[in-house]
Amino acid sequence: MFKIAARGFNLKEGTKLGVEKELKRVEKMLPQTSSFDVTISKKVDGYKCDITVKDAGSFIRGEAISDDIESSIDFAVDDLKRKIRKLKTYFLNKKRKSGIDNIAMSVEKFEQTKDEDVAEGFKDIKRKKDVYLQMMNDEEAVVQMEMLGHNFFVYLGEDGNVKIVYKRKKKYGLLNCCK
Repeated sequence: MFKIAARGFNLKEGTKLGVEKELKRVEKMLPQTSSFDVTISKKVDGYKCDITVKDAGSFIRGEAISDDIESSIDFAVDDLKRKIRKLKTYFLNKKRKSGIDNIAMSVEKFEQTKDEDVAEGFKDIKRKKDVYLQMMNDEEAVVQMEMLGHNFFVYLGEDGNVKIVYKRKKKYGLLNCCK
């Protein structure tokens, strides 16, 4: 399933068809239950394409910024393919069976997060997000953080505590939130 949206401009039908054509090639690398959210935004210096693949709690994000729409889409798709290959290689090296299928089955169904603009309260907080925590081990959380391209990831550890894994210079850190 493809969900394509544009921010700051109107997206032409031909561009949408081009995005779908590119994503159909990527779709063959993933389980059939995967869905794609594509957001193309107009920026001051060009266009930003953000592609997020969702499958049963597993997320992979490819993103790119370029001068024109087609280039940003191509670069984002390339980034997405690279991350998928990296994830599959990771699972093969760990001697696990089937890459994304395995992580998809091992994690409970992920509920949608809610994004809200913060109307009142502390003035420097511009956005609020409710996150439904998933139970996973530390290694899976690092993989999920890398696939999202974030600097930190919040999850529910196997011991029932809320944990935050984050990037350090060349390694990772872990915050264990105790009760």
